[in-house]
Amino acid sequence: MLKYTNYDILAFIMLIKNVFYRELVSNAARILVVLVIILPITELFKLLDQASAGHIPKVTLFTLTLYGTLASFPMILNIATFLSIVITFNRYSKDHELAIWLSCGISPFRWLKQTAIFVTPLALTCGICSMLITPWAVRQSNQYANFLAKQSATMALTEGVFKESPDNKDVYYIEKYSLKDGYAKNIFLKYQDESNINYNITANEGMVSNNQGMVKLTLYKGNRYQLDNYESGNVLLMSFKTFTATLKQAYDPIRDRAQLNTQSYPTRDLIRLYSEPHNRGELSWRVSIMIMTFVMGLIAVPLSMQTSRVQNSLVFIFPPIIYGVYQNIIMTINAQINDDKIYSAFWTMPVHIIIIGLALALTYVKTKPNGYFRSKNK
Repeated sequence: MLKYTNYDILAFIMLIKNVFYRELVSNAARILVVLVIILPITELFKLLDQASAGHIPKVTLFTLTLYGTLASFPMILNIATFLSIVITFNRYSKDHELAIWLSCGISPFRWLKQTAIFVTPLALTCGICSMLITPWAVRQSNQYANFLAKQSATMALTEGVFKESPDNKDVYYIEKYSLKDGYAKNIFLKYQDESNINYNITANEGMVSNNQGMVKLTLYKGNRYQLDNYESGNVLLMSFKTFTATLKQAYDPIRDRAQLNTQSYPTRDLIRLYSEPHNRGELSWRVSIMIMTFVMGLIAVPLSMQTSRVQNSLVFIFPPIIYGVYQNIIMTINAQINDDKIYSAFWTMPVHIIIIGLALALTYVKTKPNGYFRSKNK
C-alpha cells in the first residue's frame, strides 16, 4: 500500500487549486456569457411587443434592455455559479479523475472547502449587485418608462404622419412642426370625450406648450366637427378662434418617483422603512439571493460527485431539482413576509442552514464505503 507524506498531500492540494479553479472559472465564464446573451434577447422580445403596440418608441429598446439585464444579473450569476460547479464535477466523474483524486487521499471535504473558497467572492459580488446595482437599474428603468409614457403624446407630434395615442382614442396629425418655438401648421385632431362622443378638429396653425406641467396643443382659426350624428348626416360644426387640447401630463421626476415599487428602493430605504411588509420581503430576497449563491455552490459538490455509471446519468437531474425546491421555498417565505404573515425578514435563514447541513451530510456520505475515500487531511 502506498503511503503519502504531508509534502505529497500539499502537492496534491496545490495541483487541485491550479486545475480545479482554472476549470471552474472557465466554465463559469462560458455559462455567464451564454446567459448574458440569452437574457437580453428575451427582454428584447418582451419590449418589442410593447413597441409594436405603440407604448414605447423603438429607439428606446436598447436602453430598456440594458436596464433589464443589469437588474437580473444577480440571478444570472447565481445560476452560472451553480452550473459551473455541477459541470466541472460531472466532467471529473465521467473521466474518472475524481476517483483517482479520492483514492490518493483527497477527502470530499477538501473539495467542499476549495469550492467554498471559490464561491465566496461570487456570493459577495451577487450581494453587492442585489443590494446596489439591481435597485438602481429597476429605478432607472421605471423612471425612463414613466418618462416615455408621460411624453408619448408629445412624441406623437411627428411631421406629416398620423399618430395614435397609447389608448387608441386620439389621433394627431401635423403637417409642419417647429421644435424651437413650438409652432405648428395645418393641424388635425380627433379625440373622444368622457361621453364617448367623437370630434374632429382642424386648424391652419397652432402652438405646442408646456403650461404648469401640462402639455397643451393650442389651435387657432379652426373648426370642430361633432360626429355623434354622423350616420344621419347631421354633423354639428363649430368655428373657433382659439381651442386648447390637453395631450398628456408632463413628466415630473419628484412626483413619479413615489409611484415606483419596492424593487427600486435603495437598500437603506428598505431598512429605514422596515415596518412595512413589502420592504421586509424585498430586503429578505436581496439577502437570500446572496446566501443562495454560496449555499447552492456547496450542495452542488456532493450532488455532482458520482463514482458509478448509474449515478452519473442522474447528475443533471438531482441538482436542478434541489435548486428548484430550494428557490421555491425561499420565494414562498418571502411571499409570506410580503403578506405580513411573517414579521421578521430573516425567516429564510433556517432554510439556508438546513441546506448547508444537507450539503455536509451528503459530503460525509461520499466518504464511504468503509473509509476508502476517507482522508486524515480533512
